[in-house]
Amino acid sequence: MEKVKKDWILKPFETKKINELKSELKISHLICKLLVQRGIYGYDEAKDFFRPKLEQLHDPFLMKGMKKACKRISTAIDNNESILIYGDYDVDGTTAVSLMYSFLKPLNKNIEYYIPDRYKEGYGVSEKAIEYASEKKVRVIISLDCGITNLKEVELAQKNNIDFIICDHHLPEKHLPKAFSILNPKQKDCKYPFKELSGCGVGFKLIQGISINRNLSKEIAFEKLDLVAISIACDMVTVSGENRILAHFGLRLLNKNTRAGIKLILNSYLVYGAASQSIYDLRFSDLAFKIGPKINAAGRMGDAKDAVRLLLSDKNKTATAFYAILKEKNEARKQKQNSVIEIALDYINKSPELLNKNSMVLYDDSWHKGVVGIAASKLIEHFFKPTIIFAGNDNIITGSARSIPGINIHKAINDCSKWLVRFGGHKMAAGLSLKKSDLMHFTNDFEKAINKQMPLQDIKPELHIDTELAFDEISPSLINIIKQMEPFGPGNPEPLFISKGLFDTGLSKIVKKEHLKLNIKQKGANKLMNGIAFNQAKAYDKITKNNNFALCYTLYENTWQNKKNIELMVKDFSFNNENTRQ
Repeated sequence: MEKVKKDWILKPFETKKINELKSELKISHLICKLLVQRGIYGYDEAKDFFRPKLEQLHDPFLMKGMKKACKRISTAIDNNESILIYGDYDVDGTTAVSLMYSFLKPLNKNIEYYIPDRYKEGYGVSEKAIEYASEKKVRVIISLDCGITNLKEVELAQKNNIDFIICDHHLPEKHLPKAFSILNPKQKDCKYPFKELSGCGVGFKLIQGISINRNLSKEIAFEKLDLVAISIACDMVTVSGENRILAHFGLRLLNKNTRAGIKLILNSYLVYGAASQSIYDLRFSDLAFKIGPKINAAGRMGDAKDAVRLLLSDKNKTATAFYAILKEKNEARKQKQNSVIEIALDYINKSPELLNKNSMVLYDDSWHKGVVGIAASKLIEHFFKPTIIFAGNDNIITGSARSIPGINIHKAINDCSKWLVRFGGHKMAAGLSLKKSDLMHFTNDFEKAINKQMPLQDIKPELHIDTELAFDEISPSLINIIKQMEPFGPGNPEPLFISKGLFDTGLSKIVKKEHLKLNIKQKGANKLMNGIAFNQAKAYDKITKNNNFALCYTLYENTWQNKKNIELMVKDFSFNNENTRQ
């Protein structure tokens, strides 16, 4: 089934500001254009962008509830009170638990962590966890990447004389839990200047605060930034503001001295030299596409605590055992995920009326709950509609929702909340559960809620292009500056280029049945470029028969046998100017 065609949109550019920046920085017009398009207009902004400093991190005590939380945890440490660290089962949650546990364990031996069973307890703080904490005589619970919507469970903790500290980054609802302290920069009355921390990022601010409160070396907190960087990459929060600083230094840690469990994951991608590899050349995207899936697989297919155990392992033997578990779970995840997508596409082929709607809600009792979120994202690539996929064969079924730019899926789900048992999330993704008997009612109301947000014109996937580039402009100096613009992600997109007037040299070929390895030239240019177009093998016939096509791509440096070559990472093809609009 063909995917929805993307619109290519050339970003507008401000010539005056570009020339002013070029005059001030004495660098090329092209680089100045890329910087201005990212809101960088002067020397100081450029310096902060290219050379972030840990000193630029905000004071953790600007966050509402921080002082109270630090004081309570400090008291628990001094009195050896039992502390339970509670976290969500995704990458953000498991990295946050690993960060908090590894920080507090040397200060208080009376500490353990708890991650709910995805299938028996579901998302958020569970009553079962509170009962467990009460039995263990826990005095303080710290929830990470969850808790902001758990009014009932926090109240239960209170009744059991447990002080509850919430560290969350999800959107609060109208009523907040009556916790001992809530750390969430999205609280309406929180004056913390940066609102887009990951759940692990909020946890990091807490350990920063505790470090200051107890006069500990700030390096103790900073050495855990690798976990924060992984959470930022995998949770798709903005890579601007404070997150850029956290991601920059976390990525540096991962490249220089990564922990044993992460090293095993990374070594699995190396062609040779794995045993002796100690310094990596990771890109920020590698954290989401190489590290994230294996960590996530633990919670998707089994016990998320296995991911925490891997992240906490400081010995290679222990890490190897837990890595083997995660590797097996990840393979099982791939199979289940492919099955969901295959069945879903078959449903849609047999029920084409689904494509006439502005939303897509699907359910099958054979689908695995752990992979429906990924499957929803994959269906959006095909149909570009807000999508919810439900799974489960009990009375209560659970779903994962994914959205498209311009549609707040959290708001849409909230508009249908009368049908729900529970839900939570943000504007681009959410989790929810409902009675199976209410699915049709919910589906109808969800479509109405999406229609209210849908603009008059069709929404299509868009590629926002920085500038047109001639092949002869591609150089080592350009790629070196682009590499310094890392980390890339939401809020700091990787520079996206188009080149026109292209033709195949006759050496392009399909690889592994799905991908396209390119060898192309540009009319009027001397340079020949290689490139890779993942999952775009269908374009092969067109490029071999068309001697005047265009590409949309990013640049990357491919290292093979100690040789570095600049190549194209192709995002899309255009034939006869079918995509481009200004």
